[in-house]
Amino acid sequence: MNRRVSLPGVDELFGARPSGPDRGPASGADRADTTAAEPGAALTVLRQAVAGEDAAVQAARAAAQDLRPPSPEVGALLRWLAVDHDTRTVVEVGAAGGVSGLWLLAGMSAGGVLTSLELDPHAHRLAASALEGADTEARVRSIQGEGATLLDRLADASYDLVLLQNDHAAYPEHLTRARTLLRPGGLLVARGVLPVGDHEEPLGRFLHDLLEDPGFSATVLPLDDGVAIATRTPERT
Repeated sequence: MNRRVSLPGVDELFGARPSGPDRGPASGADRADTTAAEPGAALTVLRQAVAGEDAAVQAARAAAQDLRPPSPEVGALLRWLAVDHDTRTVVEVGAAGGVSGLWLLAGMSAGGVLTSLELDPHAHRLAASALEGADTEARVRSIQGEGATLLDRLADASYDLVLLQNDHAAYPEHLTRARTLLRPGGLLVARGVLPVGDHEEPLGRFLHDLLEDPGFSATVLPLDDGVAIATRTPERT
């Protein structure tokens, strides 16, 4: 995956029409042709266009299916956020078998550093193996251990992006630490934030604290059971 995103399949989605001075106005038939695709087919083309995965990501995803890796669409979102914010320092809490890290590395600046933290030994081994073979100019630190403990060892105001995933019960605690780790303008991304099931209480508290925190400007997208995206705002006097 490259930082520059190509868009194969766009003609198939929207329909190709001739260009140039001889092209007349679109007829009713032309317009019908551009909207004839079934919704499922359109989504398939869109995934190919903006969320296509190379062999490394596909292999990591196949090995990490039981770890709830991000969907290709959320992976593409992570890459876009990394590119758009020119990220150089990123930390993820929960490695998702390396899938999220590979997407982030595809968007990070050359010479950047991805710090990937994972408590589970099996998940850590999968992620370390996937990230070790990544073709990237960014460096990777893959560390096994408890997220809260490892986050306390990182430098304050030194990170452009913090990603939280999988350890939902710890999200409220991680939010407090992410607030100090992020530079002003840095991004917090949290997956699976919709409060359901066993984690309803901590996720509800996390969302409440995030949306009420004057140190963040936040929104929630209905993807992958809810993706929260928040910008660290400068301190106000």
